[in-house]
Amino acid sequence: MTKIISPDNTELLVQILGDIQNKAYIDVVCDVQQQVSELPQLELPVFHHFAPNVYMRQMDAPAGTLMVTKMHKTEHFLIILKGSATIQSADGMSQVYAPQIIKTMPGTKRVIYFHEDSSWLTVHPTESTNLLEIENQMIVPDNQIQNFLKSLEDKGDLQ
Repeated sequence: MTKIISPDNTELLVQILGDIQNKAYIDVVCDVQQQVSELPQLELPVFHHFAPNVYMRQMDAPAGTLMVTKMHKTEHFLIILKGSATIQSADGMSQVYAPQIIKTMPGTKRVIYFHEDSSWLTVHPTESTNLLEIENQMIVPDNQIQNFLKSLEDKGDLQ
């Protein structure tokens, strides 16, 4: 794709997401993730920042990037430092612009299309500085998503 799609044009995500009204959101996102995995992959620069009891992960994405996020186990903040994007989440489709702070709840998995070169920062509470350990603490493996969502539903914590 060589043309950057403007934020007010949601046709790309609608085309990719398909008939989202008649499918469970997570099933749609997993289908999109499968489609995206078959496209040429881009290595996005990621920078790791640590302070006492805090891990911050910064990701920079060029305009035109389409991605599906990992599902997080924990509540945390997402800070949009630069750029703009369209986000499809279980709450619907929205446009976001820097600077902005978004609270991410457990079980969130998003489809994101970046309209401009963007820089995003997530802030996670942890005592660890080991990236593999942090990922195990924070990320739901794809093969455990349904069980994780069921556990949130059972506890009444599902968004």
